[in-house]
Amino acid sequence: MKKLFTAAPLALAIAATPALAQSTEDTLERMQQQLNAMQQQLNSAKDTGIRFNGFFSTGFARASNDAGYAGITDESEVADLSLFALQGTFDVTQKSQIVMQLVGRGEDDWEPQVEWAYLSHRPTNNLQIRAGKMRIPFFMYSDSLEVGYAQPWARPPQSVYGPIAVTSYVGADASYNLNFDNSSLTATGFTGFTDEDGNSGDVQLRNVAGVNLTWTDYVWTLRGVAATAEADIDATRLGALAAQSGITLPPGITQLADGDRGNFFGLGASYDDGSWQIIGEVTRVEVDGKFADTDSAYLSVGHRFGSWTPYVAAGWTESKDDDERTGFFIPGAVPESILNYQRNEYSIGTRWDITPGVAIKADITHVRGLEKGYGNLNTAYMLAEDPDSTNVYTVKIDSAF
Repeated sequence: MKKLFTAAPLALAIAATPALAQSTEDTLERMQQQLNAMQQQLNSAKDTGIRFNGFFSTGFARASNDAGYAGITDESEVADLSLFALQGTFDVTQKSQIVMQLVGRGEDDWEPQVEWAYLSHRPTNNLQIRAGKMRIPFFMYSDSLEVGYAQPWARPPQSVYGPIAVTSYVGADASYNLNFDNSSLTATGFTGFTDEDGNSGDVQLRNVAGVNLTWTDYVWTLRGVAATAEADIDATRLGALAAQSGITLPPGITQLADGDRGNFFGLGASYDDGSWQIIGEVTRVEVDGKFADTDSAYLSVGHRFGSWTPYVAAGWTESKDDDERTGFFIPGAVPESILNYQRNEYSIGTRWDITPGVAIKADITHVRGLEKGYGNLNTAYMLAEDPDSTNVYTVKIDSAF
């Protein structure tokens, strides 16, 4: 009996072996089927030619007074620096695609706005043609103007990026790329029109035409741009200021440009060897009429220490045609010279890449030299208080995915 009981478990195990083997084979087969199904789904998604990415920013900025530099006051909220964007790329053919970008901003109650919506076609590897709504390519960071993660600073230097508030246009461009042994040159011609809210009010640019050249050896980048357009600029904010004073301005008195010729010129350079990051731009804006012609420049120097990138930046901007603004918008109260300005800005900050795709930034900017005029600032406060400087403190989180 003892041998019988001893042999019984062995017999049961031997008998169960085929069943266990069959069960294992079934499990492996089901797993293989699931893997095949997942692979088919991935291939199907890839075959559709649809790709999505996006970016997100939030933060808080506060100023030492209500001068309104970069739109920041002593009552600024988190919503002022918050935005979320989703960009979709849809392949039409192997050479053509549609790109659309939707942006929701906290200051606009997160209402989605179409920032990009264009068709791109590549007849050859070196030539690209686009048509639709796109970023107007005035600056080195035009295409990534709101993609904070792509920039070293908490905000683009306002000395250069502030005077021109127009960011997008509807039209077409064509880019041709020349590849050399260790560098490349891209030439882009663009044309179109725009109608947006600017710093002073409504800005319309018609018959925009321009060209930019960008050369890079992937350490140095040099860029030049020249553009011209017919400009209509209505300083509606001055009308609102007059209304606060109980004054109704005559129609057309705040028209700073009415079909006048406007020109833009810019030069930019950057150096990035993986450790040092040096960026600078110089721009000139010329508009016939009362709108201020401006010369602007900035220089930024940063150095990477692992995930930390501290930086310093200095900027300057000045109106150059002050003698054309000698009258009054509001007789006896608000002179046209409030559109004049000259200011210097100094920033110190740091960027901390806490993980791939997420960066935290902190910045302190000191602005002075406001005595000449109040262009692009909070006019009502400047007229009442006449401060000689302002400080802006910023903490921000930028993400891209």
